[in-house]
Amino acid sequence: MPLPAFLRRRAAMAVRVHDTLCTFLDGTIVARADNWRPLRDSDDARRALGHTSYRGELVPVYDLAAQMGNRPSRSCELAIVKMTGGYVAFLIDEFIGNTSAASEAINLSQLEIFGQNRVAV
Repeated sequence: MPLPAFLRRRAAMAVRVHDTLCTFLDGTIVARADNWRPLRDSDDARRALGHTSYRGELVPVYDLAAQMGNRPSRSCELAIVKMTGGYVAFLIDEFIGNTSAASEAINLSQLEIFGQNRVAV
């Protein structure tokens, strides 16, 4: 691969969480949704807020803003992300779509929700 092609920023799927534009480094957004069912309250940061379904699978829903250390989101919009271990969904404020620049990249495998590292597909 020529060096200029290697250095060129690749387009990525992006979302907005509060005022921050985010892309996912180790996961692929495969769907958007707005239907999810909340679970009972929990103080465990790794515990899902609720669940939704995607292609017949139960998908845990997490608040991406809270995972980034921001105030909780009030949104109902979800980004469903595919990883090697399955799917995970995050509350987001807006689905941006393709972009080549973002102010913050989210490394999903480093979030504490999993309790272990995960690898993207």
